[in-house]
Amino acid sequence: MTLKLFFTTDVHGSDVCWKKFLNSIEHFKVDIAILGGDITGKMVIPVVQQDSGYMYRLFGREIQVPTNEVDEECAKIGNAGYYPYVCDKNEVERLTGNQTAQDEVFDRLMVERLETWLKLSSEKYKGDRKLYVSPGNDDRFIIDDVLEKGDSIVACEDENVQLPDGYEMVTSGWVTPTPWKTAREAPDEKLEVIFEKLMSKAHDYSKLICNFHCPPYNSGLDTAPKIKSDLSVRVGFGGVEFDSMGSKACRKMIEKYKPPLGLHGHIHEAAGFRRIGPTLCVNPGSEYAEGILRGYLVFLDNKKVKGHWRVAS
Repeated sequence: MTLKLFFTTDVHGSDVCWKKFLNSIEHFKVDIAILGGDITGKMVIPVVQQDSGYMYRLFGREIQVPTNEVDEECAKIGNAGYYPYVCDKNEVERLTGNQTAQDEVFDRLMVERLETWLKLSSEKYKGDRKLYVSPGNDDRFIIDDVLEKGDSIVACEDENVQLPDGYEMVTSGWVTPTPWKTAREAPDEKLEVIFEKLMSKAHDYSKLICNFHCPPYNSGLDTAPKIKSDLSVRVGFGGVEFDSMGSKACRKMIEKYKPPLGLHGHIHEAAGFRRIGPTLCVNPGSEYAEGILRGYLVFLDNKKVKGHWRVAS
């Protein structure tokens, strides 16, 4: 039997990308679909009621919206991965400078969208768990319990889950430290403990998939621009400076245990595949803001990767 899977990652709250993920099994004619982290959005966009209509700001632009087009505009914001928050000027004033109140709104909108997504998956799959979903470093811990309640997905974080044809998958959304200080970050020495604990749950490394959100260090799947302390891109004499941002602990696990497949994301601009010994490692990249779902099709047979293709929908 050949196990045919679709893997994607880093949808960052995009409604349209989630819907494409739900359809990926039929679209690509695969057995299972895996979403490997960073599933929630990055920002709340207040859509503020004015004397006439509504207004919001995005990408440095002020956008005026007639009252009868608010729902349509909010849908556009949701497809781009952000959370529209329709409110009045008094609410904006309440939230301004109040980080606790802002976090409460962000958490609520995040959970509401994820619950809506899980409802869509339930309606489509009716308890048939062919979707495997896990958080990444950008995802706050509040979503873990929400994922666990999904009746038509498998919540994979920090677990070894059984896949068809005797394959197994261990999953971790943790990454090495970033300038943005996200929820699931740790230095490599701590990641090694996390990853080793996960690997100890596996039964057969020859049929194991390592679904590690952070790519292996110096693999080419982890190359990103260097970031300065003010979060701007570092530019040198030859242009933008790049460096390896992946995990040495992740690479160590792959070199040590030699699983047939590593699934990674996190670095949006480092799409591609690499071989580390016998292990195929893939990073589909991400273009969620454009509503494009990037992914990899991977065919596994007899403990080996028989084929892999980067795809988009």
